[in-house]
Amino acid sequence: MPTLTNAGVRIHYEVVGDGPALVFHTGAGGDHEIWRDAGYLERLPGYRKILIDQRGRGRSDRPEEIEAYRMERFVDDLAAVLDQVRAESAGMWGYSNGMMVGIAFGAAHPERLRCLIGTGAIRWRDLSDLPPPDVEAEIREALETGGVSAEVDRRMAAEGDRLPPAVDANVRRGDPLAYARTGIAWMGWHGPKSALSRFRAPLLVLSGEKEDRDRVTEETIAHIPGARLVRIPGVGHLGAFARSDLTVPIARPFLETHLR
Repeated sequence: MPTLTNAGVRIHYEVVGDGPALVFHTGAGGDHEIWRDAGYLERLPGYRKILIDQRGRGRSDRPEEIEAYRMERFVDDLAAVLDQVRAESAGMWGYSNGMMVGIAFGAAHPERLRCLIGTGAIRWRDLSDLPPPDVEAEIREALETGGVSAEVDRRMAAEGDRLPPAVDANVRRGDPLAYARTGIAWMGWHGPKSALSRFRAPLLVLSGEKEDRDRVTEETIAHIPGARLVRIPGVGHLGAFARSDLTVPIARPFLETHLR
């Protein structure tokens, strides 16, 4: 698995297949293998699929400094991977928080993002006016409450979804400290509203029918020219990712239009 070093942090990635470049980026939990285990690679032939272990996940480094997990660092990592594989531009598929990385990347590098598919919900929030977090208290709470594993359990209970066993195991064995540090770093992100207002790439959001019940996503994407939302029936946040048999057929015409 290839690797690069960006600002002292090693980032691992994998490239599968040939064709137009299409980046896959995970959310709060899991590494690049979840895309393979959920069936995305086999259902999307004809693309040069670039799968990233984001910092804090998989084989990539797990920095100890909160600063290393700021949104800008994830954007820089994505640009560095594209440079390394000599892709001037690419499409992207981001799951959950990975969709926000895609939006931030598109706002920072509009010439490099040809289109974005996001699985999950978007909430138009700017957390920059919140008081600085108590880092030690936030980390302690995240560890005591179970981190991303507890979040998966909560969503399972609320939405009745299940992840495929391999994906479930992958997400749950993620580093709880990296999960906590990422959450804390993103509390200070000044960019959600600004990034959304500057985002211009074609955007397709695939959101589970059972998630985001107050329908904030509809309100949010109304601010993005040309954005389209499709609700996936019968599933929630986890199921919208796990059911690649439902999402890929919707995404394929979008990719054919904007990447071919």
